[in-house]
Amino acid sequence: MIHILYVFAALVALNLLAMWGLSRLRRGRARTAGMGALVALDAAMAVLLVLEIGMALFFAQSDGFNLTMSSRNWFARHWHPVNSLGYRDVEPRPKAAGEKLVLVVGDSFAAGHGIDRAEDRFGDVLARDLGKGWRVANASKIGWDTVDEDQALRAYPLAPDVVVLAYFVNDIYRAAEKAHFALPFSIRFPRTAFTRYLVDHFALANFAYWRLARTGNVEEAAKGFWDRLRAAYADPAVWAEHTAELDSIVDWCGAHKARLIALVIPSLADVAGTAPMTQRVAAYFRERGVETVDLTPLLAGRAPGAMVVNGVDSHANVALNAEMAALLKKAILAAPAAAAPQQATP
Repeated sequence: MIHILYVFAALVALNLLAMWGLSRLRRGRARTAGMGALVALDAAMAVLLVLEIGMALFFAQSDGFNLTMSSRNWFARHWHPVNSLGYRDVEPRPKAAGEKLVLVVGDSFAAGHGIDRAEDRFGDVLARDLGKGWRVANASKIGWDTVDEDQALRAYPLAPDVVVLAYFVNDIYRAAEKAHFALPFSIRFPRTAFTRYLVDHFALANFAYWRLARTGNVEEAAKGFWDRLRAAYADPAVWAEHTAELDSIVDWCGAHKARLIALVIPSLADVAGTAPMTQRVAAYFRERGVETVDLTPLLAGRAPGAMVVNGVDSHANVALNAEMAALLKKAILAAPAAAAPQQATP
């Protein structure tokens, strides 16, 4: 808000300077026209200042890339509770006698990016649906990949009875990095110091810049990224690295007698485009004897707008979170698969 005060002070100074200049003119058309122009300019600036203050204080909208001021407002307003482990969840507590713990491990989809109330995430809905005798905890963070999720699972202070691994198709990122398979996603930020100043400090400029950027360089960067990501899944070296990461989770769950359920999530903006990726991952889990809930067949053909949070955030909305919870409840309450998990390939 301090930058708005700077603008206001500058406008006051300019008005005083303009009034002084106009006062030195003789009464006539030039002076009248000048006064009219000054009043019109002041009115326009007043409207812009009101809009700026309103957007800066009250406009909160999640953004899938978290680039905007409105997204930062959204996080400040909605990203709670955050427990001592850094997760958007209540504090972990010891299991009661006979209580079963479901641990949801994942990235932004599991953490609830774009979901205003934590209780509307699929994990929290699942907890209510399962009812007495069950508890659902969340160990998820934005930007995580399979390695992060494996580490979180091993470090969690309570032993889970069921692990729900929320798998999103960019979870292969670390494996691609290990295999030296580049997955660039280059976004063009404001180039000049003045543009950067406006975009970084004023809500209206920030909103306008990133909306325009989305129709240009952001969409182009995203397309290039997804094309490379599809290629990464087909690359033998990347896939070998990634299956080793996934094997670590599967093997840990087997060693600790935790039932593992894989929730495989496609890109909601392009379900068909990511289907080859989700199919390969789902096939891997099934080959390892892991119960798998693959959302791709369910979501194929649906309009993205009916599934996502908003036009700039392609995470799952409240309705789709409820659907995921229902599918997981059905999987959890069903008898576990009889087939024993296959051992990882050395």
